[in-house]
Amino acid sequence: MDNNMKLRVTHLLETCQERRRKIALLHYELDHPARTSETEIISAMALGHGDGSGGGHVDGRISDKTLYIALNYQSKADKLNADIKEEIVVQLVELEQEQARLEYYTSLLEKRQALVICLAYFEGLPWDEVAKKAGVAVRTAHKIKNQALDQLVKMYQFTGQHS
Repeated sequence: MDNNMKLRVTHLLETCQERRRKIALLHYELDHPARTSETEIISAMALGHGDGSGGGHVDGRISDKTLYIALNYQSKADKLNADIKEEIVVQLVELEQEQARLEYYTSLLEKRQALVICLAYFEGLPWDEVAKKAGVAVRTAHKIKNQALDQLVKMYQFTGQHS
């Protein structure tokens, strides 16, 4: 068995809850983007006045340059907001795919193996509670976990050959 793959699968299991948290955070950021509206940007830039001491500036008149800067800024702000959203989506898709793969592969394990993996890693229960809920001794729960880990490694190795 490939030791690197075993380390990778173990890491995926151990970081399962952290990955779920990151997925939830990224979904929140997509649903509630922190951004300044275009109207606020244009208003702030187009209607802003200096201290009145600028040479040749007539009070109450908006410079063509100011409006151009405001419109250019709006375009750049839109692009930045879109870029940020795209980065979030890329990261979110990657995390969700990895999580879905891990959960699906776990569902393909024998019932007891899947139960032990879900309780220990997906729910984060301590091993004594995992053993109690699985109806086995703690030592047996670890043995079941090791068997499940071996099966998961074989699945990842098999699909790794085809991707």
